[in-house]
Amino acid sequence: MNKCQEKALGRFIGIIGTIHERLAEIQAFTDDHMGCNPDDINWADVGSAGWFLDKLTEMTDLIHKRGEYEESEEVSEDE
Repeated sequence: MNKCQEKALGRFIGIIGTIHERLAEIQAFTDDHMGCNPDDINWADVGSAGWFLDKLTEMTDLIHKRGEYEESEEVSEDE
């Protein structure tokens, strides 16, 4: 492995560590009902939760190639 690859690997590992930190923050946030008192939930809270879900769904769809990121099989004109 050359020095450039070693630097890239080090940076990559650092980014993975930061991703794990962010995931832990998200887990703690949702475990705490997103900072909301369950007795006081309103439609604005529902909208915020939906927005977060949309962003996470976009990321997981990209990772797993679902939805708009799904790989399509090209069909030839002969079929």
